[in-house]
Amino acid sequence: MSPFEAGHDASGRSGARSVWTPAADGAPQARVRLMGDAIVFACPGMQNITVRHAATVLCATGPQPLHVRCDGQTIAGQVLLIRPMAHKTIHAIDQPLVLIDLEPTRPQYRRLNALGAPPVQALDTGVAQPFLHMARAFAAGRLQGRELDSRARQAIDALAQPFPAPAPLDARVRQLMCLLDENPGAELEQLVRPMDLSPHHASRLFGQGLGLPLRRYVLSIKIRAAASFMGSGLALTQIAQAAGFVDSAHFSKVWTQCYGASPSQFFGGGRTHIDMADQPDWLLWYLARRDSDLPPPSSGVQTPWIHRQRARSGVPKAAGATDTAAGSAP
Repeated sequence: MSPFEAGHDASGRSGARSVWTPAADGAPQARVRLMGDAIVFACPGMQNITVRHAATVLCATGPQPLHVRCDGQTIAGQVLLIRPMAHKTIHAIDQPLVLIDLEPTRPQYRRLNALGAPPVQALDTGVAQPFLHMARAFAAGRLQGRELDSRARQAIDALAQPFPAPAPLDARVRQLMCLLDENPGAELEQLVRPMDLSPHHASRLFGQGLGLPLRRYVLSIKIRAAASFMGSGLALTQIAQAAGFVDSAHFSKVWTQCYGASPSQFFGGGRTHIDMADQPDWLLWYLARRDSDLPPPSSGVQTPWIHRQRARSGVPKAAGATDTAAGSAP
């Protein structure tokens, strides 16, 4: 085996090894489907250390169970549920897998964020089977487009249903989520002033309500924005700018923390196949999910942030490429 490696740990520091099983000759290193509020990712195997904002369902597409180490325990299973912000090591060299990342905007996110200890748990067979069937078909290229989206959402809904329903999210938090989705580079102080909140109070309210720090939410928007440029052929510096990062170094640090390897392993040289079949009109998709009782989007918002820049011709330009206040690094 000749895996490609990235010498960073989950915090972006050098030293720890992130190892990926190479794909067969001529095959892409990974397959990806972007669902707006979820990402489906398939690869031939990996070993890495990551911490990210998403709630993750990790599926073995081969016969052997996957192993994830977290909080001093190793959990094994065919399908594993991983709580957001869990610091974990995935041990899956030569073990093909599919992961489904549920973004904070997904309605079931707060339910799954309430997963108790340990933060990584194996799913029962009945709940796991729909994920396994879907994952294996996607990894083999037999399932794509809206049929994949539908089956993924059905499996996620069934997984989340037994978890207690969280309290309604404070309207101010929902409004902040929308405002940040539409301009993640905005100054937090300016966003919260009409709400009669201080930035400190707003950050605390946001974290308590969503279960994710506000600054992490901002980074999640930028990560989704960057992911939408997979397969675009753009340079990493252009992608970093379009996604709202200060520079390519900050983009690389945050991406490596989330996914265990530098962006070049995902974006360069045709490594990743993007399933673009039956993608929706992202503006209509976004507006259909935006709370109707909140103030309407500003007139300058044409499409949701995560796909806005790619929809334009030419070199993308960021809508707010600063990481001050709401958008600063962790």
